Amino acid sequence: MTARKLATLLVLLCVTVGVFAQSATTYPVKKGAVNDYAGKLDQAQINELTGLIRHYERETSIEFVIVIVDNLEGMAIRDYATGLGDSWRIGKAGRNNGIVLLWAPNSRSYSFRVASGLSADLNNADANLITQQNLLPNFRRGDYYAGLKETVLAAMEHLGNKPWEERLKAREQARAQAVEQEMLDRKRRAEEAWQAEVQRRQQEARQAEDRAEDARVGLIFLLVAGITVPAGIFIYRSQRRKAKLAEMAEASTAIANDLATAEKNAPELRRLLDDFAQQSPEQDISQLRQSFAGQQDRILKIKVDAQVVDLTKLESYDEMVRVRANAESEALLLDNTKGSIAKIRAAKAQSQALMDQLSRERFEITDVRDSSRTDEVNRLLLQSRHDYEQARQGSSMSVVDWLVINQMLNNSHSQMQQAVQCSQEAPYAPSFSSLDDDSSSSSSRRYSSSSSLFGSSSSPSSSSSSSSFSSSSSSGGGGGFSSGSGSDGSY
Repeated sequence: MTARKLATLLVLLCVTVGVFAQSATTYPVKKGAVNDYAGKLDQAQINELTGLIRHYERETSIEFVIVIVDNLEGMAIRDYATGLGDSWRIGKAGRNNGIVLLWAPNSRSYSFRVASGLSADLNNADANLITQQNLLPNFRRGDYYAGLKETVLAAMEHLGNKPWEERLKAREQARAQAVEQEMLDRKRRAEEAWQAEVQRRQQEARQAEDRAEDARVGLIFLLVAGITVPAGIFIYRSQRRKAKLAEMAEASTAIANDLATAEKNAPELRRLLDDFAQQSPEQDISQLRQSFAGQQDRILKIKVDAQVVDLTKLESYDEMVRVRANAESEALLLDNTKGSIAKIRAAKAQSQALMDQLSRERFEITDVRDSSRTDEVNRLLLQSRHDYEQARQGSSMSVVDWLVINQMLNNSHSQMQQAVQCSQEAPYAPSFSSLDDDSSSSSSRRYSSSSSLFGSSSSPSSSSSSSSFSSSSSSGGGGGFSSGSGSDGSY
């Protein structure tokens, strides 16, 4: 036996086994519109659902069945629902307008299958939306009867209550309109394509003309630029040269004035430093004194440099700028020193206030709302205490830099505030979405009066009349679930 023949026999064997396995599946005997083989519904609920379904079937010929089973015979719930719908021939012959709503409590799964005759009106997306909004919210809360009822009512509302002949007529009209619209769309697209081609050719012609014009303009621009750019560069350099020469001519006077101002300010600067030293003897102002002490030597050097610079040559421009900047710096030494002393005084005043405030702190927080933040709070408190102690020790020394002390105290105060804020933050509490509950309650409100739409069906008489209708008008002959639409899932 060749390998090809062996492969063929294996394929035939697999197909045969699949056919026999499929045919071996047995489905329970149909009881009616509601088939509860798991005992999940009471008789009143069965009667109400049966009345709704039979009333809708009389108006539209669309047949619903609700099936509740514990055993799916090892099949996927979709395959079981499809096979059951075809086996029971749910729907009318030649119409395939049946719907199966299957619930398997043991596997916590469901299937909502629509036969092929209705799949154009209730497709997969529609079925999925109906189950998501009506069945799942109720099933997750354990309200299974409400889930079944609202799913059926939502499907009925979606399909409408037109008789089957009117539904077919509406489909034909819609199909004819779609064909007519398609022809109009094709004609419109052809006209648009022709117009686009005409516009494309016109645009190409304009672009060619524009390119030719651009080439002419570009050539003219290059000719003009070849003349004006060198002239502009020459004019700019000439003006810049004149400006630098004028600046250098005034530099000698500016340098002399700045140096004279610096020498004039020297006595006042000395008194300023001496007075501040008496007012705040603990403050280290050695750098300010060193800067003042070296001023005379710097002024002398600037005078020598100014005499060496040839202020008539542009090559000396950068050196002139350096000498002039040094002279300006000496003239501003008095103002800069005043600004430094003012900063020290402000830092001292603020430091004394913060020192007094922090001296009353225990650097402890016992009430931390979120226990997971305790380590972070303690770390901030420890760092705050450390900075405060360093500042306190530094302020008690004979030589103090209030700027440094003030920075440490500000750090301590900031860390204390962060620790307090961290201790007061509430623990994280995730928010749970109530989308399912909202959609469920909305769905319940929407269908609370649905029984009046299709007529009351909770009475025994209604149930019996529905049963008689079932025996007289629902003789089977439907099916077509394998090629239909639907929605399946678990909860």
